[in-house]
Amino acid sequence: MDKVNAVIQYIEQHYHDEICNVHVETLTGYSFSDFLDEFQNVTGLQFLRYLIRRQLTLIKDELCSTHDLQNIDYSPFNSWDEFSNLFRCEFKMTVDSAIANKHIILQERENRGISDD
Repeated sequence: MDKVNAVIQYIEQHYHDEICNVHVETLTGYSFSDFLDEFQNVTGLQFLRYLIRRQLTLIKDELCSTHDLQNIDYSPFNSWDEFSNLFRCEFKMTVDSAIANKHIILQERENRGISDD
């Protein structure tokens, strides 16, 4: 579970980065395929889906708190179009609708067994 927690915390701090299998293997000491199994066993979620949905959610949260939309970093997504299209596919709503309804919870941080210290 510590390995899963380490990766989740890494995502929270580096959600603008492209997080790939090498990052996960370095953080955990597991092969990527073994980590995928461990993540699903611990959280009940598919890792890659969690990663993308969490990155989309955290970038959306930034959009909710800024008035300077032109200078937002949409990385690891290549552009606003890619970000907004993927957002719509994953959450079945537009980014504008999610921003207008800030209270809507999209992908929460997985907290099973994770301490916030």
